[in-house]
Amino acid sequence: MPELGSLAFLNPWILIGLAALPILWRLLRATPPKPKVEAFAGIRLLLGLEDAETQIDKTPLWLLIARLLTVAVVLIGFAGPVLNPSERLAGEDGPVLVVMDQGWASAPDWEDRKRTARAAIEEAAEAGRRVLFWPLGSGDPPVPVSAPAARAALAATEPAPWAPDRGALLRALDGLTPGETIWIHDGLAHDGGETALMDRLSALGPLTAIGPETPAAALTPPRLDGGRMVAEVLRAGGADETRVVVAFARTEDVGERRIGAASARFGTGDAAAAVAFDMPDETLARVSRLALIDGVSAGGAALADGALNRLPAGLVAADADETAATLTSPDHYLREALEPWAILREGGVAEILERPISVAVVGDRGAFIGEDEARLTAFVEGGGVLIRFAGPRLAAAVGGRADASGDPLLPARLRRGGRVLGGALAWSQPRTLGPFDPDGPFHALQIPDEVAVRTQVLAQPSPDLHGKVWAALDDGTPLVTAARRGAGRVVLFHVSADAEWSSLPLSGLFVEMLGRIFALAPGSIAANPRGADLAGSEWRAETILDAWGRPVAADADGQSLPGERLADGRATKGFGPGVYARTDAGADGTSRGGRLAVNLFRPGDALTAMPEPPPGVRVETLGGAGARRFGPWLLAAALALAVADIFAALWLGGRLGGLFGGRKAAACLAAFLLWPPAPAEARDAADLTAETTLGYVKTGDPKIDRISKQAMRGLGLALTSRTSVEPGPPAGVDAERDELHLFPLLYWPLTAGNPPSQAALERLAGYLAGGGMLLIDTQDGDRGVGRVPAVEMRAIARALNLPALAPVGGDHVLTRSFYLLDRFPGRWRGGTVWAEAPDPDGGPARDPSIPQFDRVDDNVSPVVVGSADWAAAWAVDEDGYFVFPVGRAGDRRRETALRFGVNLVLYALTGNYKSDLVHAPTVLQRLGQ
Repeated sequence: MPELGSLAFLNPWILIGLAALPILWRLLRATPPKPKVEAFAGIRLLLGLEDAETQIDKTPLWLLIARLLTVAVVLIGFAGPVLNPSERLAGEDGPVLVVMDQGWASAPDWEDRKRTARAAIEEAAEAGRRVLFWPLGSGDPPVPVSAPAARAALAATEPAPWAPDRGALLRALDGLTPGETIWIHDGLAHDGGETALMDRLSALGPLTAIGPETPAAALTPPRLDGGRMVAEVLRAGGADETRVVVAFARTEDVGERRIGAASARFGTGDAAAAVAFDMPDETLARVSRLALIDGVSAGGAALADGALNRLPAGLVAADADETAATLTSPDHYLREALEPWAILREGGVAEILERPISVAVVGDRGAFIGEDEARLTAFVEGGGVLIRFAGPRLAAAVGGRADASGDPLLPARLRRGGRVLGGALAWSQPRTLGPFDPDGPFHALQIPDEVAVRTQVLAQPSPDLHGKVWAALDDGTPLVTAARRGAGRVVLFHVSADAEWSSLPLSGLFVEMLGRIFALAPGSIAANPRGADLAGSEWRAETILDAWGRPVAADADGQSLPGERLADGRATKGFGPGVYARTDAGADGTSRGGRLAVNLFRPGDALTAMPEPPPGVRVETLGGAGARRFGPWLLAAALALAVADIFAALWLGGRLGGLFGGRKAAACLAAFLLWPPAPAEARDAADLTAETTLGYVKTGDPKIDRISKQAMRGLGLALTSRTSVEPGPPAGVDAERDELHLFPLLYWPLTAGNPPSQAALERLAGYLAGGGMLLIDTQDGDRGVGRVPAVEMRAIARALNLPALAPVGGDHVLTRSFYLLDRFPGRWRGGTVWAEAPDPDGGPARDPSIPQFDRVDDNVSPVVVGSADWAAAWAVDEDGYFVFPVGRAGDRRRETALRFGVNLVLYALTGNYKSDLVHAPTVLQRLGQ
């Protein structure tokens, strides 16, 4: 390939045709022949007449040059000019081995890698050499193939969600004889054998190593620390930078939804940086994964495991007595022991089951009867886990109809009376714990020597009792029994939850035992267990992460994996990161249940950069200046020149006017084709009046304005999906310059840092006077005090000429214009919402039964003022996902906020018609009918 500086030609022999251009010049100058000029005396009679048709006697010089240029461009285009031609192929014979890392770290710049590999294959094809294309993850070593076959294999190659298998390449090199190697690596050291691999490849022939400028980053699974969700972002060193991590939550409607974002800040050379999310417990319970917002990959995403997955649980509170709230009460021990595993709420049976929970915990209670028994039975049979504890009340309930011996909410029948071990009146000594059931959930726990049991309730011996015992004392009497009830489980501790009957609640074993039971509850994802915990078990993937860190449903008929492969909770080649469910059956023939989150990285892991290559290895950066072929562009330019030549010939012959209707028409056509298009985002008054448009007042703060735009977009989506109002894209307005009367409603985030100008206030006052409506949001509902000083608020109210305001009560039409509401929360619980107060002196006499805002002139309040930060509750991104978390009530509060927004828009568009319809008889009475 002959080169001229950074320019080369694939077919340089075609350039020989440029030598024929002087000959072509002579031909064009001689053809057609120049007319012979003869003098004719009668020609004078034709002087002054206009000749409608003219013909030039020779080709103009500029047209001649243009035609020669067209021929030259055609020749150069067919010669195949290449800018920045590649020089990767240093050898002259032998196949070219193109090795391509195919792991998770290749996903962020996968298209650049494929482009680089394609260029290497094409270069080998131009040199007439065979290609050995090997993506590290394809399995068997490659065989020499033609360039088209290699390109087809490259087009079908996708990254895998685990590390590349470089060891397979090193083992296979003994059977390969490449002339030279091009290795497109991911910039990270995965198995420690990279130096040996580069040495071996260099020994076989020239080696070119192409890597990214910045290797991919990774994430560790989230965990709880001080009430916050934290994780670590890993990288292989580098300069100062900030990485943004996004949290996703499970939802029933869209599967996953983005609920928040946080930043991790790296200093120069830092290999890890912490990222923290401050979220309500209800939100944390639904977190499914974290993911880097830039450089997405399977390593840059982390599924939430048992370290974070605190399940919703209910504690049936003890009867109110003098010890219920003390530090020695059973409920106190249970609260402390359940804290790592549960998001706990307390109350009666009906209260704790009012919202969905996974586990119900009951201290010392007798038999449940009536509605409580029915509710708990339905909860357990529907898949829930019920954990009960013995005590004096349960022991006393054994006997009679209300006894526990026939209680369906106990795993086994109980014997009348308890068992007392030790003490002044007992012959026996307190007993210690015996070995746990090897098939039960406690089998891998360490049994401490200090746990002693003094009193217990006894199980009635029966043929099926042995299969229900998860833990027993050293003399074989049951300590924990469990049984299936429908799709759920009932578990009984035969000792009390306080320290009266045993020292078990004082030990760390008590907390671990509860955690193992919680791991069997619906919705649980266990933390990484030890190898012994999973020995002999079978697991199948439910959800897996692809190479870009996106969750996809696994094949329902996929192959089961032995638990030993998942023992450390880390994905390796052969099975990717994901959520795995246990599929083997227990002794009773039912599934053991349990789910396990598997990630590529665990806390304490680190990323290591690729070692320096040995001398003689050519090093390139991925995405650098690649070869650019200009042949097709030059041929297209030659075609355009040929078309221009046709138009020039018509123009010189005077026939262009007949073609286009005159030169003015041709000029107009050219101006139309060349006129730049209007900006895509420009919207004039016609656009705004063609459809309902929700607007917001720009504050000058880019962050606040962006959130306001996202809020109006989210509110518009809610209106479109729920009502007949279909707003167009939202629009921001500059209160000093833009036309305001085109908007039925304007949202104004009023903050102290961006006070409005006097001109803006005057124009807003005119907007309100003309029938517009303004929603003023001070966004400070979380502080209890206004961010905007009261003095400044009064000045703004005077400038806007606002009427007297009053709190919106339960009889205001805002509470029923579409939805029936009794509160108006946003991101915050908010507080009082204000609207125009009624005029007690204006209009006719009022019936006291008529709500205060039901007025005969059907006016609406020109302004609604609040502090709930409705924008954050309504805001959605371009994909329709909510941007900010909302309080501790989660989706319930956000739904109420959206309903308030719907009510507000309909109130602004339709007025008080709902109030008139509700009180139609009184309205008719007013009209004298």
